[in-house]
Amino acid sequence: MTLTAGTRVGVVQFSHDGTFEAIRLDDASINSMSSFKTAVKKLQWIAGGTFTPSALKFTYDNLIRDSKRARAKVSVVVVTDGRFDPRDDDSQLRYLCDDSTVVVNAIGVGDMFDKKHDSETLVSIACNNKNRITEMKQYTDLVADNFIEKMETVLCPDPVIKCPDLPCKTELDVAPCVGRPVDLVFLLDGSERLGMENFGHARHFVQMVANALTMAKTRNDLNGARLALIEFGKENENQVAFLLTHELNGIASGLSGLSYLDSSSAVGPAIFKTINEILGKGTTRKTRRGAEVSFVFITDGITDTTNLDEAANAMRREQIVSTVISTGSDVDEEVLIKLAMGDQNAIFKGQTFSDVLQPSLFNRFIRWVC
Repeated sequence: MTLTAGTRVGVVQFSHDGTFEAIRLDDASINSMSSFKTAVKKLQWIAGGTFTPSALKFTYDNLIRDSKRARAKVSVVVVTDGRFDPRDDDSQLRYLCDDSTVVVNAIGVGDMFDKKHDSETLVSIACNNKNRITEMKQYTDLVADNFIEKMETVLCPDPVIKCPDLPCKTELDVAPCVGRPVDLVFLLDGSERLGMENFGHARHFVQMVANALTMAKTRNDLNGARLALIEFGKENENQVAFLLTHELNGIASGLSGLSYLDSSSAVGPAIFKTINEILGKGTTRKTRRGAEVSFVFITDGITDTTNLDEAANAMRREQIVSTVISTGSDVDEEVLIKLAMGDQNAIFKGQTFSDVLQPSLFNRFIRWVC
């Protein structure tokens, strides 16, 4: 069955003649952010030459033409850092332009795009629409907050669902996590390094997340989000503010009643406790069928690392998606990376905890966990 709502994402990596690696739009195994991230991480750098025109033809013929959904808008973002091989057929640069349902955006990375020849290449890729061309000097600019926000506007300029075939809901359908179940568990480091002021900020942050997400309607609703929070200190010193729940009143009550441990920190035992008691095992499993389970660590990484590697492996076995929020300059980067399971992009940093509450970082976090 092909879903008629929601967003699907495909990826094509291209290199020399006939060399492509793709994540297909209709890949049935990719049904969550976690599975998509896993597929992207499996992509291997091909190296070699550049056959951009052939890649555009491959993309349409193999990812778009036969797998696009009726009435779906197809947005293509082409990222290229140089000229294409002259042996390739340059007439195929406009291969995507013949389908009126496909909108093409071209991003040129590097200094060569101030030259006429390469600028003309971008114009052709973007179907002569110069408003859909972006030029930048380096690849790190691709992950800049202002560029990501710009691309969101470009790809989704009018985020309103018209509901052509489905009854409209009373709340906005564009709210985060509306299309799939997400069980989000916060692990808050209650060590003395956090401080009472930041403890208050952390509680406020979790409440903001609950308010920003589209929560599940019932305990077993297969859409929307549920949240849980455990505060951890030294080994076997943990406080559960609330178990996995969709009820905002329960979340607010649990946060207001949570006391600051103000002790040392041991994250490994907290991970095992969370997996065993909050998620549950076997017949006592408390997560929903098909739900993406996400751990969010709020910590500076200064913690007892006993059994940390084993705990990280346990998260991998449970297919848990991990995110880290850390503030200040005095942090343990090695621990943060282990908690993020090696994904640097899953670590969100601010100079102070109040920075995490600001829209630019907070909204980026919401997009990431959803």
